[in-house]
Amino acid sequence: MLLRYIVSNYKSIGHPVEFSMLPTSNFQDERYLKTISTKAGAWKVLHRGGFFGPNASGKSSFIASIDFARDFIVNGKKSGKGTGVSQFKGEIAELGGVSTFQFTFYLKEEVYEYGFTLDRQQIHEEWLMVLTEKDFVPLFTRTTSTSGKTMIDIEAKFARKNSSERKLAEVLKESIQENQKNQLFLYKLYDNGIKKAEGIVGWFKNLQVIFPDTKVKGLPLRMRTDTSLKAFIAESLRRMDTGVFDLSVASDEIDFYDFAEKMNLPKELIEEIEDIKEGIVSLNGKYFIFSEGEKNHTVLVQIKFEHHLYETSVEFNIEEESDGTQRLLDLLPVLFMMGEKDSRIYFIDEIDRSLHTKLSQHLLNEFAKNCEKTNNQIVFTAHDVNLIHLEHFRQDEIWFIEKNQKGESALKPLSDFEVQKNQDMLKAYLNGRFGAIPVIRGNSR
Repeated sequence: MLLRYIVSNYKSIGHPVEFSMLPTSNFQDERYLKTISTKAGAWKVLHRGGFFGPNASGKSSFIASIDFARDFIVNGKKSGKGTGVSQFKGEIAELGGVSTFQFTFYLKEEVYEYGFTLDRQQIHEEWLMVLTEKDFVPLFTRTTSTSGKTMIDIEAKFARKNSSERKLAEVLKESIQENQKNQLFLYKLYDNGIKKAEGIVGWFKNLQVIFPDTKVKGLPLRMRTDTSLKAFIAESLRRMDTGVFDLSVASDEIDFYDFAEKMNLPKELIEEIEDIKEGIVSLNGKYFIFSEGEKNHTVLVQIKFEHHLYETSVEFNIEEESDGTQRLLDLLPVLFMMGEKDSRIYFIDEIDRSLHTKLSQHLLNEFAKNCEKTNNQIVFTAHDVNLIHLEHFRQDEIWFIEKNQKGESALKPLSDFEVQKNQDMLKAYLNGRFGAIPVIRGNSR
């Protein structure tokens, strides 16, 4: 479970902003909490967190920072390349051109803190710590001297002094040479089979980031083999009054070159497909599967949506469905997985995109219900201020984000404000009680 996240100098985020999934202690509301056992005692953790704010306030930048850090940790970087970090455009002298990404999280009854700092060329610092009965202690730390030398200290708590894993880690730390300074030490440990590193990187792999243009990869293929997923999505679309009564997955075999000509595929893509033994290409929501031994043929796999029009069953393709139905097709697999698998964390940007308020609220309530007995969490951004209602949320689940006078995104939780019982939250928000609303100025001429 994610407990805390700090990021600085990334896109619209300048000075550090801190987000926490630890509940505020002075609230008696016990909803949507999970109790975890740590070395320092029992802690309560939230299952949900939501960001609200005006356009261009930094909501997407925050989600994008998670996506960048996750990709950097899980996939690593090639030697000699830059880091690819997208930093704040303004000059903030005290940050020294360095960005920070720091996670505190719960994994297998241990609380870890992992973080790193970098600029566009190299890693400056990196650390992995674990919680004891009293405080966090380091497993390894990495620093860069003023002369540019990388120094890594591996502590006894990481691995015993003469163990094979400790010896391998000691060898790997020496390999961080000039052209590898853009690589995380954690990734090198993971890539070489160090078990502790595999567990940590595995936690980051379970962070799922969904942007408005993110499509669930291979969903038609999954639905063709997973009948329970297909039934869940069909039933959900039926209950949500989308006009969809049922789903089916259709597949047809067509000649590859007829297909390439019809779809006007670029020559480079045709050559790439001819070279592969098997693979999937997605075009306009349709999936084309290429199987070994059938290079001249393509299997087209599509989801078909059954509607009842004038008492007749009619099938629609995905591109014929409304934007709202297509958005639900992105989100419903997440809801399904929350009930099926544990220890997943979803970051969803613009969860309310193309959805009615009642549908957005229903999904968020269902997410909370499905998370109840798991370690799963969801963090989302939304524009729909009608969702800000304490009947459905704890006060410390709601966060506001806005830009300050220097153009930096700033973050603050609703729990920082005193809220009266039965207060009209929507009216208070729109009246500027909590900030994070657009300021529409008059014509300057």
